[in-house]
Amino acid sequence: MLGGLAVFGIIVAVNSAVHSYLILAYSDPDKVALNVGFYYMANAAGRLIGTLLSGVMYLKFGLEGCLWNSAGFVLVAVLITLALPRNAA
Repeated sequence: MLGGLAVFGIIVAVNSAVHSYLILAYSDPDKVALNVGFYYMANAAGRLIGTLLSGVMYLKFGLEGCLWNSAGFVLVAVLITLALPRNAA
C-alpha cells in the first residue's frame, strides 16, 4: 500500500506542477498577478473541499473509497488539461 501511495503522491505532485505552469502560460501578461492570486485562492478552497470530502469518503467507504475518489479527480484534471489549446497565446 505504501508503494501505491508513493506513486499516487508523485502523480499528484507532477499534476500540481503542470497546473502551476499552465496558470502562468495562459495568463495575460498584464494580469499575471491577478491570475496567480485567483489560482491560490481557488487552490485553498479546493484543498478545504477535498479535505472535507475525503473525510466523508473515509467514513462511508474507507481508505479504498478515498483512493478511488482521488484517482477520479486526478483523471478529471488530466482530461481538462488535455482539452486546453496546445499553444498559449
